[in-house]
Amino acid sequence: MYAATTERSIAMAILAIVVVAWAIYVFTNIRRSKDEVGSEVELAANRGSLDSDEKLEGSRLERVQAFGVLMLLIIALVLPIYWLREGGRRDGAERGFSERAARAGEALAEELECVVCHGADMGGANYAPVVLDIGNQFSDQESYIIKTSWRAPAINNVFTRFDTGAEKLSEVDEVRKILNYGRGVMPAWGLPGGGPLTSQEVDHIIAWLWREQLPVEEVAATARAEKEAQMAANPSKSEGQVLFEIHCARCHTPRWPGRGPATLPNGGGTVELIPGPAGSGRYGPALNKTSLERLFPDIEDQISFIALGAADDVAYGEFARLGNYGMPGFGKILTEDEIRAISMYERSLDPVEQSTVEFAELYGPGGDS
Repeated sequence: MYAATTERSIAMAILAIVVVAWAIYVFTNIRRSKDEVGSEVELAANRGSLDSDEKLEGSRLERVQAFGVLMLLIIALVLPIYWLREGGRRDGAERGFSERAARAGEALAEELECVVCHGADMGGANYAPVVLDIGNQFSDQESYIIKTSWRAPAINNVFTRFDTGAEKLSEVDEVRKILNYGRGVMPAWGLPGGGPLTSQEVDHIIAWLWREQLPVEEVAATARAEKEAQMAANPSKSEGQVLFEIHCARCHTPRWPGRGPATLPNGGGTVELIPGPAGSGRYGPALNKTSLERLFPDIEDQISFIALGAADDVAYGEFARLGNYGMPGFGKILTEDEIRAISMYERSLDPVEQSTVEFAELYGPGGDS
């Protein structure tokens, strides 16, 4: 049995009215019927006097022709007007559909508590709780499980890094894959990746993200301001290193997003979680002078790749490495000179130094060393 709906109830009511009306009509006609008396010529409904040929082919024909010309004139005027308005009507319908989808996505994001990690303003101000097995980083024991926090990225500028060429929602692909399959410590939300959201719900989240995006100029200005602040606070660092730490380290340097104080389970104390060697790889591959000079013999190719990002299943580099949605593009928010500075810094990293392990000072439960 199908669940009752308003539309089904209305349809059943209309059907009942039609059946009852038809029954009344049939019953009434049976009651009115009588024996026919006379010839068919006298009783047939279509037999009667008609207008003369002069009238049919004269004034009446002229009226019919005039009516036909009037209808053609109306069609000739109305159809172009309708066609001219059709584009705007369709655009309005698409905007209305997108707005309804965005509202549904916003409600869904509130239900999923996306702001817990990505911030109430979607600016990435909050931290996601993460449990890490850091092995014997802090002592000669076999393993340590620590509780730390992972700074989640901003999502009000996600389309300046992913799907940068998309001009409408139907062209979004990379963000959809991130939502479906997860990224880093972010879990998979879509059904294809084992998450709880249907494809339509994922589309609603995308519509909400699309609606909330900051202008590219504002995102670029924020990136410049952050670079200037970090360079002023760290005068010993090069521009390339500062930009690498802002935009690249979270994926290409171990434990970078979780750097800082962390706690051991069961009151075991606190530790300072130290990132691994710069560029030694985590979510993204290791970057150094050896790997990059082999992958991109010409630095201009590396600069172009950083600007555009990886295209899914499209080969890049000297060894035709296949790309995926993991590598974003930074060409919308960074200048070519800034990307060149990043490339030169990455190509200066030493693979031997990247193989070293840094240790952190271990503190007791009370914070005393």
